[in-house]
Amino acid sequence: RQGLATELAAALTRVGFEVDGVGRLEIHCDPENHASAGVPRRLGYTHEATLRADMARPDGTFRPTMIWTMLAAELAGSTASRKRVEAYDCVGTRLL
Repeated sequence: RQGLATELAAALTRVGFEVDGVGRLEIHCDPENHASAGVPRRLGYTHEATLRADMARPDGTFRPTMIWTMLAAELAGSTASRKRVEAYDCVGTRLL
């Protein structure tokens, strides 16, 4: 509860769009994990779907999965775009 997951997801979002040039990103989470579901919500992702009985639990039962998405064109208006991020390539050249 210190914002680390949100900070990491914001950094990965910016790198995905700004460095790798992807057109769409997804975050999947368990809807019963309210803290995890709050991460994409805070960053400006859109809840696109909840898949029923999608993932197997260790006890053999199944749980749903929430799918949150963001398109490249939505980054500029999102909270993720306002997060300070530094990204470097493998030889130390700054990318962001």
